[in-house]
Order: sequence, then structure tokens, then C-alpha cells
Amino acid sequence: MSLLGWRQWAVDARGQLRPAWTPWSPFPPGLLLWRADGMTEAHCLRTRRPDRDVEPGEPGAGHGRVPDEHCACGLYAWRDPSILAAARPPRWTSLPYVVGVVRLGGRVIVGERGYRAERGYPVAVLDRDGVVSDDYAVARYRSYAALVAEWADPSATPRGQDRAAG
Repeated sequence: MSLLGWRQWAVDARGQLRPAWTPWSPFPPGLLLWRADGMTEAHCLRTRRPDRDVEPGEPGAGHGRVPDEHCACGLYAWRDPSILAAARPPRWTSLPYVVGVVRLGGRVIVGERGYRAERGYPVAVLDRDGVVSDDYAVARYRSYAALVAEWADPSATPRGQDRAAG
């Protein structure tokens, strides 16, 4: 299954897309990077770490698949462009940020306002200032209206309907 979602990305000095709402500094540099060369895989940041032992059931012990219904893990995206348009600018970063469309797949948990997915890749960005690296094979737009006109999905799941796809 594949869904389109709407999201914000922070853009680092190399033009790479990073989560706009996650303070990624304590994590390895590539862990939360949205890959330019292929599919981005979600990681649970609460899973067992090799540098410490965690007892089963303790926070950080991990779980089965990502995303898990009882955890906050997964690649996030809003369901439609109106929710993205109403979102506040990211507060975790002073980096420039862009908005755009991501194709989500694998296990997807559908929430009231958006999705959490196992994997995804960006397909379109609003990049008025040309800050996103050319390594990303995405459609680029200079206006939000053009982005929405091209990518809005009229058959998106109705609000309030939750489901998990495997």
C-alpha cells in the first residue's frame, strides 16, 4: 500500500532533508536523514541500544514492527495539505525548512490528522530558495498553490477513519 502525505523538513547545510520537528543532534547523523538515493526506513528511537542492557517491558526495550501502535515511532506526515498549511513553523531547528509531499508505504498507522509509516520517500517539495540538494529526485515547486494543485489526493482516507496496513 502506498499513501501520499504532507510534511515539513529541515534542510541542512548540504541540502539534505531532515525531520523538522525532531531534535536529532543526539542521534547518529544518518539515522534521521531522509535519503536522497532511495527509500527511507523508520527507526524506533526507543529500541534496545547496544551500549546498555534493557529488561523486557522497560521503556527502550523495543517492540515488533515499526511503527508500533503503542509507541510514537514511524515516519510522520499529515493527511492533506490543509493541515500542513495550518501547521506552525518548526521550533526545533534554526535551519531553513521546506514543505512537501512524501509517498509512504509498508506498515502505515492512520491517525485522526495524519500517518505514521514504516518507510517513505519525498516526491515533491516547495523549494522557493533552491536549498534542497539536487541529489533528491523530486518535483520542485515555487508556489504552494502549484504544489497542492499537482499533488492533492481527492481520494484520501476520510478523517476519523483509522486503520493499520501491513
